[in-house]
Amino acid sequence: MRVTPQGLSLSRKRFRQSPQTVVLLALVMIASACLSIMATSSRAATPVLLSQGKPATASSVQDAFTANAAVDGDTGTRWSSAASDPQWLQVDLGSSQPISQVVLNWETAYGKAFQIQVSDNGSTWNSIYSTTTGTGGVQTLNVTGTGRYVRMYGTARGTQWGYSLWEFQIYGGSGGGTPPAGCATTTAALGKPATASSTENAGTPASAAFDGNAGTRWSSAASDPQWVQVDLGSSQTLCGAQLSWETAYAKAYQIQVSDNGSTWNTVYSTASGPGGVENLSFDATGRYVRMYGTVRATQYGYSLWEFTLLTADGGSTTPPPGGGDGSCPWVGSTTPVATRVAQVMAQMTTAQKVSILHGNNNSSPYIGNITGIPSLCIPDIGLQDGPHGVGDGLGGVTQMPSANSAAATFDNALEQQYGAAIGAEFAGKGVQVALGPTLNIVRDPRWGRSFETFSEDPYLNGQMAAADIKGIQSQGVMAEMKHVAVYNIENPAGTVVVDKRTMQELYLPAFQAAVQQGSPAAAMCAYSIVNSVPACQNPDLMNTGLYNQANFGGFITSDWGGTHSTVESANAGLTVEMPNGYFFADFLAQAVANGTVSQATLDTMVSRLLTQFFAFGLFDKAPSGSRDATVTTPAHVQVALQGAEEGTVLLKNNGILPLSTATTHSIAVIGWDGGAGVQSIGGGSATVTSSGTVWPITGIQNRVAGTGTTVQYNDATNLDAAVSLARSSDVAIVFASDNYGNEEHDTTTLDLPNNGGSQVKQNDMIAQVAAANPHTIVVLNNNSAVNMPWLNQVAGVFEGFYPGQQIGTAMAALIFGDVNPSGKLPVTFPKSLADVPADTAAQWPGTNGQVQYSEGLDVGYRWYDARNIEPLFPFGFGLSYTTFGYSNLQVGALSGGSATVHVTVTNTGSRAGTDVAQLYVGDPASTGEPVHQLRGYQRVTLNPGQSQTLTFTVSTHDLAYWNTGSNNWTTAAGTYQILVGDSSRSLPQTGTLSVPTTVSGAIAAALAPQATSADSAPAATAAALSVPNPHGMSSPVRSAVDWVLDPAGVAAHHSYSAQGLPPGVRLDASGRFTGAATARGSYTVTVTAEDQAGATGSATFVWTTT
Repeated sequence: MRVTPQGLSLSRKRFRQSPQTVVLLALVMIASACLSIMATSSRAATPVLLSQGKPATASSVQDAFTANAAVDGDTGTRWSSAASDPQWLQVDLGSSQPISQVVLNWETAYGKAFQIQVSDNGSTWNSIYSTTTGTGGVQTLNVTGTGRYVRMYGTARGTQWGYSLWEFQIYGGSGGGTPPAGCATTTAALGKPATASSTENAGTPASAAFDGNAGTRWSSAASDPQWVQVDLGSSQTLCGAQLSWETAYAKAYQIQVSDNGSTWNTVYSTASGPGGVENLSFDATGRYVRMYGTVRATQYGYSLWEFTLLTADGGSTTPPPGGGDGSCPWVGSTTPVATRVAQVMAQMTTAQKVSILHGNNNSSPYIGNITGIPSLCIPDIGLQDGPHGVGDGLGGVTQMPSANSAAATFDNALEQQYGAAIGAEFAGKGVQVALGPTLNIVRDPRWGRSFETFSEDPYLNGQMAAADIKGIQSQGVMAEMKHVAVYNIENPAGTVVVDKRTMQELYLPAFQAAVQQGSPAAAMCAYSIVNSVPACQNPDLMNTGLYNQANFGGFITSDWGGTHSTVESANAGLTVEMPNGYFFADFLAQAVANGTVSQATLDTMVSRLLTQFFAFGLFDKAPSGSRDATVTTPAHVQVALQGAEEGTVLLKNNGILPLSTATTHSIAVIGWDGGAGVQSIGGGSATVTSSGTVWPITGIQNRVAGTGTTVQYNDATNLDAAVSLARSSDVAIVFASDNYGNEEHDTTTLDLPNNGGSQVKQNDMIAQVAAANPHTIVVLNNNSAVNMPWLNQVAGVFEGFYPGQQIGTAMAALIFGDVNPSGKLPVTFPKSLADVPADTAAQWPGTNGQVQYSEGLDVGYRWYDARNIEPLFPFGFGLSYTTFGYSNLQVGALSGGSATVHVTVTNTGSRAGTDVAQLYVGDPASTGEPVHQLRGYQRVTLNPGQSQTLTFTVSTHDLAYWNTGSNNWTTAAGTYQILVGDSSRSLPQTGTLSVPTTVSGAIAAALAPQATSADSAPAATAAALSVPNPHGMSSPVRSAVDWVLDPAGVAAHHSYSAQGLPPGVRLDASGRFTGAATARGSYTVTVTAEDQAGATGSATFVWTTT
């Protein structure tokens, strides 16, 4: 994330009212409007549409045709029931109302026999209309009755299908009576779609003049004429208006009305406007109303806090904001999230829906903020960086190791603890959305954000990300994975050009695996332009890659300033524009009004957002935490320490390590990075302010205290002095780092930069120290791979990447053998820059407006294997103070879509230690796949002489490639290599796996053995079931839950089971959840279905208990 000029708030320097003045002004405005604006004539009222937008429920729904679709005012959406009798659709009017007319707009599947029933309590019903000869089509029924709840109760269907209604309209209320004399006291324009001739900036949209908030405003450009207009949705009879001007008011203006938005009639005019609060009386009728300014009173534009329109007969039939009767019945409910979302949305105007689909352009209290809607109990939302903990300069937090350091652990369990620790700190700071983790592929070591993501391999990225997400979300905080997708360079020459196979196999799978195994609430689209389409309006990445292929149930925000359009972005899958609403405020409302963005698309966007708000209990629990709170804890610091220990990779050891104070009596610690200048984290939005960094010199001094071993430090800004100290010491430990890890910057070299602020080159520093003392150990902290021209001169090398605030303590434990190194490289280290995959200018940084990803699938170790290039250190490499052997590989046959692989690992050395067993798959050469690819890994800890047999599962999809001809996944018939070892270049155990026939279709879109989402219908041999995914659930503690995962009963032949349920909640084999949660928290739940043939499928979602 970065702040761009579009994301800046450019306010003019002039007087602004204080908050107290704004509130007082709002009160004066309302009182003045009630006293001074009177109607000029009385008018007869007509029956009022009572049902539109009210909460609706049904006995059943078919697919996505939900109950609320029948009361949304859109004749293009519908409710449909299951194909059985009886079925019903009911609406809650919010309070008891007299009913005079019901209109049923049937789809083809109509009711032959049905009743219209009313109730005051929702349980005891009275019929006010009944028929057994329903005709379908549009039926207008004149009825007489009173009730709060009204339903259509169908007893005989007119077709073989269920019941299906485009619209269910209920009329009545106070219609037919005489309205009170005088204007209404509420504005008919509140929350309605608004447009303007111009806006001063993104923070002053037209909608702000109609939002009921006297602290927000519309401002125009500084020219004449200018106008702001509102669409009331239908023709309204108006009796007055109130204009609340900011300092920049109109001297001459007209109030104009129109029925079509193009032909205007002036109903009020003045050439001597006084500014301030103006109360206007007039008599007019129209759907569109505007203030048309012709002469400004100041040097600025026109600026309105509020533009209030008052009606003579109470205004439109659109219900006021709130839960029908002013409450929010969806709060504290135990009904499924989808039902609660529908209840909220049934109460929302288009303007309200649009208002939550963009940030409010403030960078406080958090770096991103979405303003809620109090009348609907929708809370404010705060978004905060980043992937390594609470960022953006907030203090009192734990600085965790960088993501590539975390990936070097190959430890999913530890990564989940990492996520839980930072999730707890985000929660303690009051943050609702944590902007991380980062999942992008390290395509080239020159990328400035290499440290911020996990690795060069999509499988490793997906597994680590899923674990991290589970941890973050276990604390009730939404995780936002980023950046979707093909974002691997900070300063590209232009659009990235990448073929579809490479996108599907390399750049999308990590995100898809994270979705299917971690169920993140949100994703962030990238700054990249992919095949000439910006990522945030790219349907291949969002609609196809996430929503269709991975069955993503969350929402997508833009990176800060990453939105480039309205219609294209909304239709491609973008949900929320950040940090402001330049494209997703007024322009989005206009797009919905003119149909270029459909109402259905808008509702989908809002539903995706609200689904996660409910799933994480944001409606049910009071806001907590404070951005000023101290949230770091000793337990979190311990996680940071373990991460630094496990994530540090031992690259070379000629026997000098581990050190012993019994034989090492003097140690020289050398280098700027060994002291206060230590590079413990990278820069940009991923940086975190440490709550207490342990410098390397401090960690080593603490470790040897009391042993008699002396430790001296020289920062090497005077290289001669540093060399002299090294020469006089038993061991020299040189700490070196780069400053290349930063957002918005790529490097042009793999050489280490100068030492601190001096003119001493760090490679020269290391070489001269090693020449003076052959017992030299080098500790590197850097963004990604670096050159090591001095490698043959030194006795030992550690690679720590950016290890976080516990670097000093961790390195001391590793150097002295208190902890046995177990880290493995998550990226390949080339011998020189000439060996990297992007070895031409066209590939990096690009030429002629394009960055060619012409290396295709051959990124990272795949490239070195394909070209037979020997790297300096291969992917997955890392030494230990002990040794390990691999034996007895056994590869089982494919059965039910997967095969089992066994291998034995033995500690053949003299120390206890941990190794990472890595499984790679090699496809038949005919597929065009890389030589071999990582498809599994396991950490194993063994005592000297101990052996353990590990079991891996290889799925059909692990063998698949993306078939561009059929546009789906294909596992080709043939013989596949199965290779196991301790790095991509050390795979001593090899075997084969035979696939007898080609399998094509919905094998799975992510690298998971039980993934269920897909691009196309599965082939008969593809063993996968589709499991309904609710994409979230929340319920109060000790409140009974009772809901069915698959209410339509389509999967009745499946047997369901679940892992990760809240304690006290059960899932029976039929898919029904019952019980009551006994503890508060957020739980990642995985539901698995199995049919009689043994085929399985799963779905993962978050269940929060409050």
